[in-house]
Amino acid sequence: MQKHLEVAIKAVQTASEICRKIQAQLVAEDAMTKKDRSPVTVADFASQAVICRMLNEAFPQTPIVAEEDAQSLRNEENRDILEKIQQFLPGWSIDQILERIDLGNGEPADEFWTLDPIDGTKGFLRKDQYAVALALIRNGEPVLGALGCPNLAFSEHDQNGTLMFSVKGEGTFTSSLGKNGRQKVTVSSNAPHEIVRFLESVEAAHSDHSLQAELMRHFGGRAKSVRFDSQVKYAVLARGDAEVYLRLPNPQKPDYREKIWDHAAGVIIVREAGGIVTDMFGKELKFCHGKKLTANRGIVVTNGKLHEQIITLLNR
Repeated sequence: MQKHLEVAIKAVQTASEICRKIQAQLVAEDAMTKKDRSPVTVADFASQAVICRMLNEAFPQTPIVAEEDAQSLRNEENRDILEKIQQFLPGWSIDQILERIDLGNGEPADEFWTLDPIDGTKGFLRKDQYAVALALIRNGEPVLGALGCPNLAFSEHDQNGTLMFSVKGEGTFTSSLGKNGRQKVTVSSNAPHEIVRFLESVEAAHSDHSLQAELMRHFGGRAKSVRFDSQVKYAVLARGDAEVYLRLPNPQKPDYREKIWDHAAGVIIVREAGGIVTDMFGKELKFCHGKKLTANRGIVVTNGKLHEQIITLLNR
């Protein structure tokens, strides 16, 4: 899987750099609104176009299942958005941009890529955390993942952003975004009687924060809250900077199911770092039921040492 990994890393790095440039210049009118009212930015489309092009050139037979499609860009009222995308993709024609974006309209198969070109669009618009998330799925399971986190400092002395990547059975590695070299990461070794850092979404609508707060009270003063947007939370937990990430069903949205591109890359990155990822009932996540995790409810991510206790507390 070496070629797959090399292409995935290069694609995520390239898209992350484009996103970084766009974020630096972003203004409010650069955002559109999809039918579900979530914002879409120039960066979403540029990122997807670049990554889909690189994946398709290297693996033309492998479908790509991505979040965006170019239908909205074909509307005349969004012509200015399309022209702004073109500014960040020099040498690309309008038709090439549209065609590359729509390479992400593939369907899940025995083997396919799944992509969120910007996970955490609202964080991106706030100039905060977001991730470029890419994973390879084989037989319903993530076997490769790459996360570009441009605003997540690699270290105290390196604010360049973080790249994290994994291949099944080979561990999880990280590097400063856009630089050579890599180092292995592992999850925190904290046990239930020690400090337990809970990762929470900045966007309250994404999870049941009241249930999480109730669970955190079980740990008393040992429970600490850390808020991040997007799959950056998976990267933070994988490198040992938190112990628990919960994505619990929102009671106001009982029929909602998580989308595969929102979790696939993060799942393998945490697992290969030594952590555990299941649904809220302790069941394995199934990436073989289309574009959503229809067989699962909620997501529980831990460093492993806390997993059984968290599942038990959630199902009392």
